[in-house]
Amino acid sequence: MTKVQAPRLRSALVYRSRLIQRLHEGMKEPLTLISAPAGFGKTTLLTSWLTSNDTPTAWFSVEPEDNDPVRFFIYLLTALQRLDPHLGTSVLPLLQSRQSIPLETTLALLINELNTYEGPGFALVLDDYHIITTVPIHQALAYLVEHLPSQMHPVIATRADPPLPLARLRARGQMSEVRAEDLRFVREEAEQFLCIVMALDLSVRESELLQVRTEGWIAGLQFAALALRERPDVSALLASFAGTHRFVLDYLSEEVLTQQSSPVQKFLLDTCILDRLSGPLCDAVTGENNGQEMLEQLDARNLFLIALDEERRWYRYHHLFADVLRSRLRQTQPELIPALHRRASTWYEQNELLIYAVQHALAASEFERAARLILQVDPSLVVRGEPLQMYLSWLNALPKKVMDQHPILSIYHAYLLLYLGQLEAAEARLQEAEAALQVHEPTDETRTHRGQIVALRANIALYYGNIECCVELSRQALNLLPVKVFLRAPAIAMSVLAYLNDGNVTPAMERVAEEAVGHVQTSGNLSLATRSITNLARMRTLQGRLHQALATYEVVAQKVLWPEVLRTLPSGPSYYFGVGDIWREWNDLDTAQEYLTQGIAIIEGITTADAPIIAQGYTSLARLLQARGEYRQVFALLEQYADLARQRPFMPNLFAQGAALQAHVALAQGNIRAASHWADGCSLSINDDLNYLYEREYLTLARVRIAQGREQSSRHLLDEALVLLARLLADAQPKARMHSAIEILVLKALALQARGDLPAARNALREALILAQPEGYVRIFLDEGAPTVTLLSQVEKVDSGLQEYAQALLAHTQYAKAVPPGSTPASFLSNPRSGQQPLVDPLSERELEVLQLMTTGASNEEIAERLVIAVGTAKRHVSNILAKLAVSNRTQAVARARELGLL
Repeated sequence: MTKVQAPRLRSALVYRSRLIQRLHEGMKEPLTLISAPAGFGKTTLLTSWLTSNDTPTAWFSVEPEDNDPVRFFIYLLTALQRLDPHLGTSVLPLLQSRQSIPLETTLALLINELNTYEGPGFALVLDDYHIITTVPIHQALAYLVEHLPSQMHPVIATRADPPLPLARLRARGQMSEVRAEDLRFVREEAEQFLCIVMALDLSVRESELLQVRTEGWIAGLQFAALALRERPDVSALLASFAGTHRFVLDYLSEEVLTQQSSPVQKFLLDTCILDRLSGPLCDAVTGENNGQEMLEQLDARNLFLIALDEERRWYRYHHLFADVLRSRLRQTQPELIPALHRRASTWYEQNELLIYAVQHALAASEFERAARLILQVDPSLVVRGEPLQMYLSWLNALPKKVMDQHPILSIYHAYLLLYLGQLEAAEARLQEAEAALQVHEPTDETRTHRGQIVALRANIALYYGNIECCVELSRQALNLLPVKVFLRAPAIAMSVLAYLNDGNVTPAMERVAEEAVGHVQTSGNLSLATRSITNLARMRTLQGRLHQALATYEVVAQKVLWPEVLRTLPSGPSYYFGVGDIWREWNDLDTAQEYLTQGIAIIEGITTADAPIIAQGYTSLARLLQARGEYRQVFALLEQYADLARQRPFMPNLFAQGAALQAHVALAQGNIRAASHWADGCSLSINDDLNYLYEREYLTLARVRIAQGREQSSRHLLDEALVLLARLLADAQPKARMHSAIEILVLKALALQARGDLPAARNALREALILAQPEGYVRIFLDEGAPTVTLLSQVEKVDSGLQEYAQALLAHTQYAKAVPPGSTPASFLSNPRSGQQPLVDPLSERELEVLQLMTTGASNEEIAERLVIAVGTAKRHVSNILAKLAVSNRTQAVARARELGLL
């Protein structure tokens, strides 16, 4: 590729030893910046420097098309691989995946590779970097400079300072700079250039005058030399040679151009609309048959033509000279410009270079032709997101009339906007497509387009949390879309996701999910395939089949191969959260935390990640940290969750789920007042029409009612909890959500225990254990605290066959032996800190007062008298203390409290 090759160095040039030495010395610093206006010889200096030293160099000549971040870094990696084919081998899959890639992820991986690179140090030249205007590329380059591997030395050549932390680098002495003042030809250099390189017969005085008039501007000197070749009247030239660079440029371009023959002038103006030139392309644009001959002639005459390859088949004009030519063309023959672009577009199309064909068609204002060309581009390129910004610019350039004639383009536009999280803009494009279809005759094609519109609206509905609408729209889309058409595979995956978010994981739905996996496997869409697999894994988790779910998740890891790629896919958080939650449930908290924190780290970069997945990840990590007693980390995580929810206002249920999680955490830490405040204001009722998306909130409400009922000895509150749990169980079981059923049954057991109905409580726990035993559930029991431990220690009273499992659960503590009645599993303990109690279900302030009196041997009556409460209330407090400490009498309670540091 010519853009990743250093330009060929001409044999005749001014050797600038002082600047080359400065570049040599600059290699000692992390960065070299060469910043000067056009025509100061930046590229020539760099190529001269490269030929004078042995430093390995990767070269990247930036062009306007490189403003797409993915394209930019693909070419950057290509330049590096010309240096060493092994560089960037694990990064390219990131850039070639079908989704937009967070540049920090790409750079982090590249930096890691370079840090382990065993080759010699090298320079990375970014020439003409001023062409880059895309903010993400600037940010990525700044990140690269801040985390620069020692082996790499960037050299940036630009007309304007890039938005990098230059002041900080300069203050730290970490940057070598070459500026316009450095690049200006001094008197001796100007004389050498004019008299030797350009072979002009000038006196020392005349050379000095030209150097002064041009202020050492190399391009100006070259223009002057060209003018003097054709009209060697030095005195006349010097007399009129004055003004700013722009005026000098205007004057010299006039002098140079007017001195060329008519055929050469015509060729220059006809071909100046091209960013790159070849003989056949020039022939197509000019209508002549001498393109290659003319290019060779211009090259030989040093007429601002730069060879792009060693074979000298492709060239480009010097950017400054091209600007001059285009300005002249606009002034003299504006009516010719569309025709020139049209001819270029036709040639590019015939040579299957569709991207350039589209660009020239748009430049010619041939919008219908541009639309036709865009439709010839493989739609999968749109999905992959590699030329995302380019596609958006194309579509934005098309007039509404043309878009209406091709509704599929509005559908493509909506798809890209949806991918970027711009839901309202996506819906607007869909409405435009829908309106356009109304004036078209009904055909199979229009039916397909309507199906594609419905499929995208199903996606939008899901992001807004409208599951019923998503399910219905997905069904409609599948009825409208034929096999192997754009958006059918996503519609299948969306229908599965809708059923999943509705909590329907029956075997019939599982078969649909399996069929979806099989269907999208053939689509070649990695993102869609991994999403379908993670949907199936989530379904199996909800079914309570943890081992099979984990095996399904691992299919994703095997399919993607590189973790770095997985972290960039929309399915990445679902994978990490799903695997992490399974390991958390099995009480392997270290492994679980590793996965969960990876998911949290990448979730912010994926705007359209499903709300249930986000909630799952934060809930699971919060419960893990809670189990470890890391309360400060829990609160920090909740703040992070709130910030993330605010960034996604189109997912309103994220806020509700976050508030419920905060109440759950407060309850686990004994703050019943805060949890009760949430319950009073959450607008949930035991009589609501249940929606699976809010199941976690309803379970939290049940927990609050149980805690309130236990604290207040309120049978009414406990009955409310039992009614709600019965309704939740009636929803979960027919839909095969055994994972939910286990948790609901555990809470039912706790409510019955608090109500004093111990036989029924043990039976409810028995049902939960029967469902949980085959898959080895652990945390679903232990997370509920000491009351559950008490029930587990009594399992033999209802089912001796479950005793071994119950003992195994209790053994998930620091105690190696079975936990006898009166003991508390050590997994509920933490080092007392910051006033926090070392219990998952901590004692209330009143219970701590009662406990203190119990140490004196006070009876219930004495406790009631001292605290001015009823004797029945005192009895209830004592009973709660015994349950929370998992002991059977007052003596054990006092001993246990001392052991835990509560006294």
